[in-house]
Amino acid sequence: MKLDSKYFDKIRVKPSAEKKAAESIPQCEWPDCPRPGRHKAPMGRGHEGKFFNYCTVHVQEYNKTYNYFSGMKDDEMQDFQKESRLGHRPTWKLGQNATATASSVRRKAAQMRSDPFGLNSTAEKQPGRHTSGRALRSTELKALQTLGLDDAATADQVKTQYKTLVKRLHPDANGGSRANEDTLKAVIQAYDHLRSSGFC
Repeated sequence: MKLDSKYFDKIRVKPSAEKKAAESIPQCEWPDCPRPGRHKAPMGRGHEGKFFNYCTVHVQEYNKTYNYFSGMKDDEMQDFQKESRLGHRPTWKLGQNATATASSVRRKAAQMRSDPFGLNSTAEKQPGRHTSGRALRSTELKALQTLGLDDAATADQVKTQYKTLVKRLHPDANGGSRANEDTLKAVIQAYDHLRSSGFC
């Protein structure tokens, strides 16, 4: 086979592919530049995802003067850079977003599992369940017993009983006597456990 044959070129390389490749390269967008714009350059802030098409000479010149933060004040630039570390997503300090605390989420989830439509609100209380319909854990039952309450106690009753016991058992109320110190610690731990579990 002859290497300079017209059939050899048609089999090996499609002549139209070279033409399409040459036609698909846009012209350089620099004013009065006739060269092909093979290189993309970002348009800048406010035009994310959009690019200029420049030739090699002009993309190098553009990159030397490109500044994403041009027109921004120093404090705006620092805020932007700080937010970019978090992907520009909203954040808040721990404990400030009360609607998304772990205990409230657990409490709502337990209520939805026990009675999602509120149909059993007038039904009789089942043993081992709280009046809200949620099942009590054994540690919660022990904490309620430590406070001197049963499983039918409400969150307000727990808070009231806790305040009463702390006032009664605190050394300042007993003339500095530390005889009830262990009982006071147990009451405080029981109340903290009930709060952390979402009971009150």
